[in-house]
Amino acid sequence: MRLLAAALLFSTLAAQPARQVWIRAKAPGAAQPDVHSVEVTESEVIVRSAGISLAWLGPLGVSPQQSAAPRQYAFRIPLRPRPAAGPHAHIPASHAGAFVNGVPIPNPFEAASYRGQNLWHFDTVAMNAKATHAAPRPGLLEELLPDRKRHSPLIGFALDGYPVYGPWSGGARMRSSYQLRKIQTRDRWPDGTRLAPGQAGPPVSPEHPLGTFAEDYEYVPNSGDLDEYNGRMATTPEYPDGTYAYFLSINAQGHPAFPYLLAHEFYGEYATPQAPGMLRFRVPGTDGKLVRHLEHVHEKPMHVLVISHDRQTFAHIHPEVNEHGIWEVPYTFPHAGRFRVYSDFTPPGGNQRVEHYDIDATGPAPRPAPLAMNPFVTLENADKIHAGEDVELVFRVGDGIRGWQPYLGAWAHVVIAGDGLSSLLHAHPIDSAPPGEAHDHTRTPPPDRLRVAANFATPGLYKLWFQLQLGNDVVTIPFTLPVAAAVSQLNHQPIPAGAARLRITAHGYEPMRLEIPQGKPVTLAITRTAEGNCGGRIVFPALGLARDIPPGGTALLTLPEQPQGEVHFTCGMGMYRGSIVAVSAVPSPAPQKTRSASGSPTTRTP
Repeated sequence: MRLLAAALLFSTLAAQPARQVWIRAKAPGAAQPDVHSVEVTESEVIVRSAGISLAWLGPLGVSPQQSAAPRQYAFRIPLRPRPAAGPHAHIPASHAGAFVNGVPIPNPFEAASYRGQNLWHFDTVAMNAKATHAAPRPGLLEELLPDRKRHSPLIGFALDGYPVYGPWSGGARMRSSYQLRKIQTRDRWPDGTRLAPGQAGPPVSPEHPLGTFAEDYEYVPNSGDLDEYNGRMATTPEYPDGTYAYFLSINAQGHPAFPYLLAHEFYGEYATPQAPGMLRFRVPGTDGKLVRHLEHVHEKPMHVLVISHDRQTFAHIHPEVNEHGIWEVPYTFPHAGRFRVYSDFTPPGGNQRVEHYDIDATGPAPRPAPLAMNPFVTLENADKIHAGEDVELVFRVGDGIRGWQPYLGAWAHVVIAGDGLSSLLHAHPIDSAPPGEAHDHTRTPPPDRLRVAANFATPGLYKLWFQLQLGNDVVTIPFTLPVAAAVSQLNHQPIPAGAARLRITAHGYEPMRLEIPQGKPVTLAITRTAEGNCGGRIVFPALGLARDIPPGGTALLTLPEQPQGEVHFTCGMGMYRGSIVAVSAVPSPAPQKTRSASGSPTTRTP
């Protein structure tokens, strides 16, 4: 019986090499190289390390997210991995698994993006190779990769529990099935999503050649040996009965080839821990998949505003996306009552959106809010605001303020809610940059006055929250803002026959792309809805043209003859974006394939 038990134990260990393959540290210590400890439970192996090794793994072992001090990693590797039964989990932004020496297997595609927009993601392996003027080499991995006569060694494990091998299997080089797209412009994603104006990447050029971004590649089934996860079923020395495994893909010259080790998603099941007390949001695209790459606006992919219906409670928080495409952020409602939660985001290929949800929270009864002390900021023109007019709120910041820093790319953020939460305005100060150009929110010294463009559709008593950052703390200053009845009358201009029509709503320009005939002057009729929006001025930077549009009114702008191509325009603050496309013949309108979120929009002004 002992011999049988020993044989079964040996068989179990052989079938679970995740217990044994790790290179152990030679001495104890939190900053020692290689693996510090290996803990085996019934379901997983927990491997702890500082993520460092004396063995150089080359660019494949360099985390794009560097740390000044050693980190303490705890890699949890399932002992019995299973293929994903539903949608496959995305690889975490930090790492995809662990090499056998305890160094993280990095995700090289999420650390940096073009203009910080989170839409075109740099391939950091290719970036490192370009910086050194050499083809990317795998460093020590070269010594771990025997010739094709033998199967490559096991070099690590992914977080879904499946092994990661070098490039040789069954006497053949494992070829990636990802190929460079045949493109010159970067206005579409590999899945066909047509991006909105202002979301395109740089044109293909010597400065940004094909292969600069992860989105320059597309998966072409059966064009290589590996699947869309960069793996395949294989028989290996560690798994003689066969297993799914990831492989290091290399090209014919022996250099690592995209996507290197793992692609964008795990093949196997990967469970994201469900922490309590979280607000969670889903952003579905038109293809049914959840959108996990939202455009960064003011440095964040999503802004969430939590406001109680009595407008006494306010919070401005920022969810992050997990591996299953769920946007989540910890939040505890401070008291019982009804709250409205606004999610503000910009999907690829779409305008900015605001969706809202009403939540009845339980808990302690609300207490009267203490009178807020405000030694910092004064609203100078609060008694001169009328409904239906474009106004500038002027905030004076005290001379004695200390430690004022930009907050999320702006000197301040302003949120205004109407009576009964009938309207919402999320605005930022107007900078001194020319219209249509990028605003510089990091100039020094900070201004003594901040101007915020606003428009109020109806009279009433509004609640305003002014946010600025002092040192490491975000200070929120509340104001009440009375808005008087409208006094001006709209002056509508007649729209001439044949004019191209453009509409401005609280969600931006409709349509975002407007086609006009090539080589002919065109009159553009721009109609702005009466609801609050920041479309009070339209600017064509490349043409040197601009026009003011009154709330609820229409303005005419004559565009000169345009050669074939695309010209961008923005609102005066650069928040709304659109383009005019000059074509030789205007085709019949066809639906665009875009990925946008579904839900009930609410009134919003960027």
